[in-house]
Amino acid sequence: MIGTHGMQQLHPRPQPPVIPARRFSSAHQPSGEKPDFREGSVLKEFDRQGCVVGRFRCGRMLGRGGFAKCYEVERDGESYALKVIDRAILQKTKTLQKLHSEISIHRRMKHKNIVNFIRTFQDDWNVYILLEKCSNQTLMEISKRRVRFTVPETQHIMLQALAAIHYMHDQAVIHRDLKLGNMMMDADMNVKIGDFGLAAELKYDGERKRTICGTPNYIAPEIIDNTHEGHSYEVDIWSLGVILYTLLVGEPPFQTSDVKATYRRIKQCRYEFPPRIDIPEGGKELIHCILQSRPDHRPTIVEIRNHSFFRSPTPPTSAPLSLFQSQRRRTEAEEGQPQLPRKGSDAAAGVLPEREVLRPLNLNTLAAARQPARPETVSQVQFCGVAPVNAYNPKRMLDSGDTAGVDAARPAAQGVSRGERRATMPRAAHYVLDDEERNHLTAVHDHLHRTLLGAADVHCEEKPHMPAPQTAPARVPKFTPPVTRGGGGVVVAEEDEKAQDTFPLPSVWVTDYADFSAKYGLCYRLNTSHTGVHFNDSTKMVWEAITGRVEYYARIKEVVTRSNTTVVHARDQRQAFHMENFPDSLNKKVTLIKYFKSYLSRGRSGREGVEVVRCSPYVDQEPVLLSEPNMIENIVYVKRWLLTPHAMIFRFSNKTIQVCFHDKAEVILSSESRVVTYTDALGHRVTVPLLSAASHSDEIAARLRYTKEILCELIQNREL
Repeated sequence: MIGTHGMQQLHPRPQPPVIPARRFSSAHQPSGEKPDFREGSVLKEFDRQGCVVGRFRCGRMLGRGGFAKCYEVERDGESYALKVIDRAILQKTKTLQKLHSEISIHRRMKHKNIVNFIRTFQDDWNVYILLEKCSNQTLMEISKRRVRFTVPETQHIMLQALAAIHYMHDQAVIHRDLKLGNMMMDADMNVKIGDFGLAAELKYDGERKRTICGTPNYIAPEIIDNTHEGHSYEVDIWSLGVILYTLLVGEPPFQTSDVKATYRRIKQCRYEFPPRIDIPEGGKELIHCILQSRPDHRPTIVEIRNHSFFRSPTPPTSAPLSLFQSQRRRTEAEEGQPQLPRKGSDAAAGVLPEREVLRPLNLNTLAAARQPARPETVSQVQFCGVAPVNAYNPKRMLDSGDTAGVDAARPAAQGVSRGERRATMPRAAHYVLDDEERNHLTAVHDHLHRTLLGAADVHCEEKPHMPAPQTAPARVPKFTPPVTRGGGGVVVAEEDEKAQDTFPLPSVWVTDYADFSAKYGLCYRLNTSHTGVHFNDSTKMVWEAITGRVEYYARIKEVVTRSNTTVVHARDQRQAFHMENFPDSLNKKVTLIKYFKSYLSRGRSGREGVEVVRCSPYVDQEPVLLSEPNMIENIVYVKRWLLTPHAMIFRFSNKTIQVCFHDKAEVILSSESRVVTYTDALGHRVTVPLLSAASHSDEIAARLRYTKEILCELIQNREL
């Protein structure tokens, strides 16, 4: 018999056994250090007798919730998601019962569109839940990049979500926290619903739940009212309606800046469709059908599945290719500005209040040319060694078809014409490379020139005015060398290993970054786990979180006149302090770096709309120790960064140059040791001598050629 919600009527059944509280009591285990979950650290898995039965290598933080954090971990070449719950908070009976319920329910959920529960284990400090890792993040992260979804994309997502919820309801489970953030996407862009922390199991037919729970934008009106009638499966139906609206429109239907106002709109069922957005009538009709204040007026899952919205157009049988793309779709009229964290707020601990974090960022001021386009010159780059007047807008540049040079690529300041702006910023007085930087870049350029000359492939002659490159790095077959470990942990190609050649690996490189230069600067994370910021005023800050040491570099300027030409030279002046005892004058910047550390740890874009970019898929198997050089003193930091339409370039204080191509390939030039470390888009890494690097493979030669041509521009200082 089919009930009101398209599921078989429930009959009384035996209750699942209650998990005793001692399940999470401390087992006898060998003493050891508390896990710190730093990237590259090792987490041991103990059995109930205290024996080590497995080891996980920790990766980045995937997210955090009300009482747990989630990390990426790896074991035997397989990646997982590990949910970590601090045992200290399990002293409260209610919290312990909640965890028991989550584990009990999630463990028995076996469906292709539900995150797979693997097992639990514990140590003296934490309880761990090992889960399937979904490689394409959550729909929340994807929506920050995509904003709205097409009808075929929405059909694909909703049909899989409907299948998962139908299964849960057949198992007498209400999820009660359905939202984009709890809908993960696997490698094939299939929906995987997770987080059963608020889920409830009905013990008999007609049982109603009365706990007030959920996420404000997605919560059903009967939960807010909390009447004596309680709530049941219909709350998940409501949330599916909110999700459908959010996918098609780009934001939840009842969202406001105030939670109480949001609740009022939900109780009144008051929402509207923005006239500027083209939404199919079938979609509008289905949303109206689902978002009904009275639970018994909402459709069943079967009725939703049979709605015309899922018949015309015909839904795709697999994820549309467009779902795999990450181009932004936000229009200029939809953009705002992020707000600076306030002193004394949660931001001081690295977390911003929700209303601060949710504010969108003005993407028109970002230089994030991440989408494929026709070839452009290297002159069309944003040089960020000093604060730019205006970051260029790649979308505007491509729409206008203007590729004439940097002045065409950068929109003029408001109210100032291009000619007037040039008059106010004479070439002789703008910031240029100092002698040390110019000499270093020239030396690197010359080394690259020689290695490319040796490969009989030189495009940039050694003459006073070197031409700008006209194309992107050549597309060549993927480079996948056989890689092994040489002596001393050095990565070398197999043929180089035969010759007994070993080369020093780079000690520091950027693993992730996020471009907040529209207002603050560029933040980044190093392979050493340091967090750094290159602020828009050209000051720098780098933070080692374990010891709390911070090094701040003020920009000291000197005006030098040579042959009637005024040039401004600048140098970095270091100031070191402990994070808990920072100078009052740096309060704003310390608050920002704490927030950026948290932002980068999420490994995804936040509500600000700023993407966290991972430079390459390479994973360092040998974590850096604090005892190694430049870890807690004279920390290596990013001195300058440069964004081109095809790559992000970093120049470090130790003179290393890192080129992160947007296709995830990466070149690291260690000029001091004259070696090149190349990582292909699949994460294979090889280190070879600089002078023979171009002969090693055509792909390395193409990447080095592009790098050399960029250096040509920097050395010539062409209005960058």
